[in-house]
Amino acid sequence: MNSKIGDDAAIKFAVGFYDQLGAGWSYEDAYNGGCDTIALQGIPEEHTPVFKNLKKSPINGNKSS
Repeated sequence: MNSKIGDDAAIKFAVGFYDQLGAGWSYEDAYNGGCDTIALQGIPEEHTPVFKNLKKSPINGNKSS
């Protein structure tokens, strides 16, 4: 998170995220499911969680020559 999130939104996100993850979805899809769960509850914080993909190439994210 880049900013604070309310308890209700955090709980809804966690439930949606882990439900999707437990069903075999990817981390990114589970993240989207968590955000969707917040939105479906009418909580206006569905854009507060941020997905950060940390996949990098073996050389610190730089292309090798």
